[in-house]
Amino acid sequence: MESINKVNHNLVKLFIFIGFCFSTAVYASETSNVSSKTAGSMHFHVSYASKVEPLPLNLIHSWILHVEVLDGKPVENAEISVYGGMPAHKHGLPTAPVVTEIGAGDYLVEGIKFSMRGQWELWFDIRAGDITEKVKFDVEF
Repeated sequence: MESINKVNHNLVKLFIFIGFCFSTAVYASETSNVSSKTAGSMHFHVSYASKVEPLPLNLIHSWILHVEVLDGKPVENAEISVYGGMPAHKHGLPTAPVVTEIGAGDYLVEGIKFSMRGQWELWFDIRAGDITEKVKFDVEF
């Protein structure tokens, strides 16, 4: 009888652990994985599409960032850096995403990870020619 209780106790621990693991594999509450924002001084229109749908929590993934001027012409040869974090928690991203130009205004952003529930900000500093702008995307989990 005592060995059955130990087995039952261990099964309960296992189910709790499995439930915890599945509960951390949640996704962003955005209605779409495609988001867009026009930069503050109105030089660029920037949008992204995640390579994983819906946006994942606790999973390193990539985005395709598309940058164009307001008349629709793609921005090429831009220098783009990425930073962000959780303003409410006062910490940055758990990874250091890297941006690589693909062409035709598209840039591959690799190494994005959102590690917990809450409000996240992802900032892109975009420099093309003599124009530099910051674009922010908000993501809520």
